[in-house]
Amino acid sequence: MEIKYLGLLPYGDALGLMESFHSEISKNSNQEGVILVVQHPPTVTMGKRELLDDMLIPPEQLKYKGVAYHKIDRGGSVTVHEPGQIVIYPIFHIDKYRHTVRSYVNSLEEAMIETAAHFGIIANRDEINPGVWVGQNKIGAIGIRIKDKVTKHGIAFNVTNSLETFSNIIPCGLKGRGVINLEMAVRELGDKKDSVLVDYQEVEQYLAEKIKGKLIS
Repeated sequence: MEIKYLGLLPYGDALGLMESFHSEISKNSNQEGVILVVQHPPTVTMGKRELLDDMLIPPEQLKYKGVAYHKIDRGGSVTVHEPGQIVIYPIFHIDKYRHTVRSYVNSLEEAMIETAAHFGIIANRDEINPGVWVGQNKIGAIGIRIKDKVTKHGIAFNVTNSLETFSNIIPCGLKGRGVINLEMAVRELGDKKDSVLVDYQEVEQYLAEKIKGKLIS
């Protein structure tokens, strides 16, 4: 399963690539999977569980704030992407790698939890709300779809992003809970509070390789 690092790419361009790979892999059961690793400019996406109450401003007004908006076919409601957040889209035949939907989601969550731990931060699942959390704050989101037994969409893991774009939504639709990135968590909770030792590229490679290892094992 090849990892492709795409850098900073508009969401619409990445979505087109994802759909192209998904179509190609769906047509050939022997086709190897691919893991797309990308960052997006400020973007809000709304999944199939459309909950406009989770928006703090109407979607059509986002463009005036320089934020793109896309209605897409993944699970879940509203999500944010912005530079400094690692977005990973695994695209592969789920049966070929002997995953169920549950084991696949568990693998994505475990990869984010283990990545946070590698950098000294304890992250956990929430029994009710999907994704990965540091205390009451979300650090990693999951939104997937499986079509023709091939996965699409994936995860978003906050590393050095400003979190500014999240001010346009109610994160996870949960009032009273927030978001955090790895850099903030290290500064506030880590052992070395006098300096920030989070390198985006290092975290990106570590997380991508961690996901690949869990998917093909």
